[in-house]
Amino acid sequence: MTRFTLLSFLFLSSVPFTQVVNAQESTRTEQISVSSKESQHGQQLAIVTKKGVTKKGMTGSDKPTSLEGTAGKLSKHQAKQLAAPLSKPFDKDLRTSVPDPDFWIYDAFVTFNVDEDFDGYYSTFTVEFDADTVYSEAEVYARLYLTRGSVFEEYHTTSLFIINGDSSTDSFVVESDLLSGFPSGDYELLIELYDGFDDSLVATFDGFNDADLTLLTLESKSFEEVDTVVVVTESGGSFGILALLLIPVLMRRILFTKS
Repeated sequence: MTRFTLLSFLFLSSVPFTQVVNAQESTRTEQISVSSKESQHGQQLAIVTKKGVTKKGMTGSDKPTSLEGTAGKLSKHQAKQLAAPLSKPFDKDLRTSVPDPDFWIYDAFVTFNVDEDFDGYYSTFTVEFDADTVYSEAEVYARLYLTRGSVFEEYHTTSLFIINGDSSTDSFVVESDLLSGFPSGDYELLIELYDGFDDSLVATFDGFNDADLTLLTLESKSFEEVDTVVVVTESGGSFGILALLLIPVLMRRILFTKS
């Protein structure tokens, strides 16, 4: 073994071994979980956390798990709010319900709020929409959906709220935290408006009606992460310390031999 090779071996044996591991998972199959705050006329109405089955096997249902011991429309509607998400086809022609001409959604827009890892995809966002009717007053509620494929998946059902004719001051606001189940991507939003009296679908509004509801750069908080690097260090042990002590001796011998 040459002197250079021997010195290289001794030096490398004294350097700790470092292993770098990327702690972020590459793929996930998650349950949908969303927390939403509702407001109208500047007043907060409700905070609802909605959870559903794993998206891969979602069937969707708006039936409450149990209505025993509850009474009244409000209790039944609150049960619907917490029910598993529904799925709707992206293609309008595949949707069976016909909207009611006495109701419509005049406008809607989205505001992006929180992007913790600064990658351009937001986990918290707000949708505000203005629903109108030919009647002086009507009680309604809305279902909100997101998609980045061929199927819309519901993430929130609103509380019952009142709209007044074609007033522009009764818009409804929903701020949502996507907690899990939404990989990073460009999403489209669908709003369905329902009559609070008989639960019939009366109006829909999506990217076909307003481009503001398309190309929404979203992701759930479970994907809103800064890559974490874990460094695992293994010392060279007693042999490494001995190698360090031998280096000065070997260097002296090399210099003495040359002289």
